Amino acid sequence: MRAGLLVAMLLTGLLAVACGPREETGARAMPGSASRGLQDLVVLCANVRHGAADDGADRWELRRDDLVAMIAARQPDIIGVQEALDFQVAFLQAAFPHHRRVGQGRDGGGRGEHCALYIDARRLAVLEHGDFWLSESPDKPASIGWDAALTRICSWARVREVGGERELWIANAHFDHVGETARAESAALVARRSLAQRGPRIVLGDFNAGEESLALQRLRDAGFVDTWRELHPSAERRGTFHAFQGGLAGDKIDYILRDDGLRTREAEILSDPGSRGRWPSDHHFVLAKLAWR
Repeated sequence: MRAGLLVAMLLTGLLAVACGPREETGARAMPGSASRGLQDLVVLCANVRHGAADDGADRWELRRDDLVAMIAARQPDIIGVQEALDFQVAFLQAAFPHHRRVGQGRDGGGRGEHCALYIDARRLAVLEHGDFWLSESPDKPASIGWDAALTRICSWARVREVGGERELWIANAHFDHVGETARAESAALVARRSLAQRGPRIVLGDFNAGEESLALQRLRDAGFVDTWRELHPSAERRGTFHAFQGGLAGDKIDYILRDDGLRTREAEILSDPGSRGRWPSDHHFVLAKLAWR
């Protein structure tokens, strides 16, 4: 009798597994799900809006928890932030303790806005990292280039998958908001630096430049593909800067670019508001799920 009951329970469990709901192909895996392939890399680009701004109801202290919640829900392996001041960098490091942070402030050391990278040490080991300035003197800290209004920086890292041999080069940059020449020359500089690297490459950031700009063309000429446009070739609503108003009007100026060493599985502009009904930043974040080739 007991044996018969055990058999019945076993058959019921097997039937539930066979008939239960299945995750759709390409959907983002939930925590603990085996559907996320070991080769997948989840990359998130986030202009977090500098925390010293007088933003009233959208000031940093009121939106930072929603910002962390939006990022954490996507379980990114690589996070690239722009505009982060030292206290924002520290807050994010505490929120993502498994991620190693690299990158200094644009004014040198911990000073000024950061283009920090946060890299999940459980998946990727940082082999080397550094910074260069977007100017005619890229190795001179705090240098200003061309017709730029402000100092601009690019932070980068070379990583290797934990328990494997594959390597990856990642760069995170914030181009100038005023100087058109500076944006184009910054893109050319990032392209040159990337072409000197071996292995797959990812370039992400706030480029303050639309998809048809010379800056983006120079990155495309270096072999980079915009992951979001690749999967949404005819989408017209694509704006990523929204000044805390939401919506997708305007140009896409925030990007995750990849070269042909990777392929794009998913890409998304994260345009939903947070728990307060307001947005966690004045830019929509951009997400890409990539796979090694």
